[in-house]
Amino acid sequence: MAELSRDDQELVRQIVRGDEAAFRAIYVRYQDPIYRFALHMSGNGATAEEVTQEAFMLLITSPKSYQPEKGSVAGYLFGIARNLTRRSMLRGHLNVPIADDADEGDGLAFASDLDILEDMTRAETVEALRGAILTLPDLYREAVVLCDLEELSYAAAAEALQCSEGTVASRLHRARSLLKTKLLKTKILKTKLLKTN
Repeated sequence: MAELSRDDQELVRQIVRGDEAAFRAIYVRYQDPIYRFALHMSGNGATAEEVTQEAFMLLITSPKSYQPEKGSVAGYLFGIARNLTRRSMLRGHLNVPIADDADEGDGLAFASDLDILEDMTRAETVEALRGAILTLPDLYREAVVLCDLEELSYAAAAEALQCSEGTVASRLHRARSLLKTKLLKTKILKTKLLKTN
């Protein structure tokens, strides 16, 4: 991880000098994680695309704003994405649900009934988890998205969230507890609905 961070810092130094290949390397490395972070935080694909584009535009237009002594390039980009996502959500762009592309194609013709049932159950679980994550308060949602979904270390998440590792651990513990409770309530409710039908 330290080697990647040094490589990222060298790429930013090259971006400052106008090296387009260095920018492309950073973009390829972090575009997907930044997009997923913004998507999980906002629940909106359009917002995630906008945040991703703006984050990288900020990097390319003012690369000198990155300060290596304050942390890694990844932390810097996630921090930008965090602020842009929050700003966008405050403007009220949280109206479009996450689309699932799972129903594309005609591969169901060859699947067994058991496979279809397993897929439906998995899809329902993923959708319930996505919904539960979106209901978490921002501070907890950020910790879950960065640590559990993007698999960042506590140190990297702390850097992006501008707090201590202990705070990240605490928020993550609380978020997981809230998610467990929400998902359990959803399961109980679903079971009651099935019994009444």
